[in-house]
Amino acid sequence: MSGILLVEDEEAIKRKLMNNVPWHDYGFDPVLGASNGQEALDLLEQHPIEIVVTDIQMPVMNGIDLIKEIKKRNYRMKIIVISGFAEFEYARESINLAVSEYLLKPFATKRLLDVALRVKGEMSEEQAKEEEIATLRAQISNNMPALREKFLADLLNGKMTESDFEAKLQFLGLDAYEKRPYQVVVMELHDSPDAPEDKYLLDLQFYQHIEWALKSSSYQFLLLNYYHHQIVAVVFNPDRDLPLCLEKWLTRLRVHLNKDITFGISNCYQALSDLSVAHREAGMALQNRFLYGFNRVYAVGDLNLVHPGYHKIFFQLYQNRIFDDLRIGAYDEILEDLERLFAEMRSYCLGPEPIRIIAANLLLLTCATLIELGYDLEEIFEDGVPPLSVISRTQCLNELEEVFKGIFSRVNHIISQNRECLNQQRVDEIRRYLETNYAEDITLSAMAEKYKISPGYLSLLFTERTGKKFSDYLTDCRINKAKELLKHTEMRIYEIATAVGYNDPYYFSSCFKKITNKTPSEYRENFEKQLNRE
Repeated sequence: MSGILLVEDEEAIKRKLMNNVPWHDYGFDPVLGASNGQEALDLLEQHPIEIVVTDIQMPVMNGIDLIKEIKKRNYRMKIIVISGFAEFEYARESINLAVSEYLLKPFATKRLLDVALRVKGEMSEEQAKEEEIATLRAQISNNMPALREKFLADLLNGKMTESDFEAKLQFLGLDAYEKRPYQVVVMELHDSPDAPEDKYLLDLQFYQHIEWALKSSSYQFLLLNYYHHQIVAVVFNPDRDLPLCLEKWLTRLRVHLNKDITFGISNCYQALSDLSVAHREAGMALQNRFLYGFNRVYAVGDLNLVHPGYHKIFFQLYQNRIFDDLRIGAYDEILEDLERLFAEMRSYCLGPEPIRIIAANLLLLTCATLIELGYDLEEIFEDGVPPLSVISRTQCLNELEEVFKGIFSRVNHIISQNRECLNQQRVDEIRRYLETNYAEDITLSAMAEKYKISPGYLSLLFTERTGKKFSDYLTDCRINKAKELLKHTEMRIYEIATAVGYNDPYYFSSCFKKITNKTPSEYRENFEKQLNRE
């Protein structure tokens, strides 16, 4: 129900407005009347009113002053003004006060009812929109932690565009962290593969202990846990004691969880837009666990890698062509990539330690690529463990290069064997698919996408293994099936064309004749003649 208040100083007109319209039948309750603006305000304090209909010229308090007072008190209601010709200036002022409707005297009460119902409908729509917006705001508020984590994860991985950066910071309540010094700490829990405990429970314990340690400290922080067994902490206003604190936390965690743990720390930055650089530095520091062992805190600044050539090679290593060539099995190109990489290291005259770190990361990224391709490291390396110890024992760059050539030779041998079996399996599966689904709309590109290889490579592979082009093989499957239908059914030519995958019967007949030297009709007639002779 919607309350309506009718404000009119002439008693006869007020009674007419109140009694000539069945307000209650149209959902208006209560229906109240007032003789001036002051009486109206007194009633508004006592009753829930959504629509006020007011005259302009009234004693004590006129309609304009009433409207101003309603606006001043922030009452949420719609206002309909009624007035005569002589009050045009007042009417114009009421319009400036954003009233909902203006009715010129004289008017029929039916007209007032129509206007009131329209205004009531507008109020219902506005309320529905407000409720919808309130629901959406509540959903956003409830999902705010997840939105913040997604935003920070994008920042860490360098996926955030500058155009909406500031707006998102403010929306997510992270703008207070901008332009404050911070360091990124990557914390990794090392779990033995045969550990019987619940890995998700172990992750949760790891996260909770790190969160408790940070909350118990004087540091402000942001915490993310979006990799298995790895936590990323952004620690603000770090001081000289931060590494010591991290070492204490690491020691306590190691004892409590009975697991190996390693931390990596970045250099100090201020702009949150540099978060991806800091994250990469912390990860780079963490990589030293493979050279120097677990249960330590590694800071990127402690590496003392001041040579600019080192930084260039190290960061370009992540985008090196060698890993793309590894994915497609281009062994000769891999050797060329290796030679270029080692030639670059020679040209910079890097020291032994930077070279070993680059080599260790090259090996680890190679292993990551092999795992991504679905290979088992135990097939390639003894005990399934990358030979990092071999890298540390090499005495010169030439020896290290030969070590990697040997590693990639072994990798190529294993992959070639697997690829040979896999390629034959793929071709056999595609042949069976074509022989069964010849009537479908089959394309080389669709089959290539299905088997995650390029159309060009699939075309070459198919031709190599079957002696026929992909399109020719599909055509043979369709024509062979058409021959059977021509021999053993009474289907019409256009029906057979559709049944074997041709939408155009004329094109079907052309393809059929190209292979058999006969049209479909001639082929059927010839077969029937042979049957009659027999």
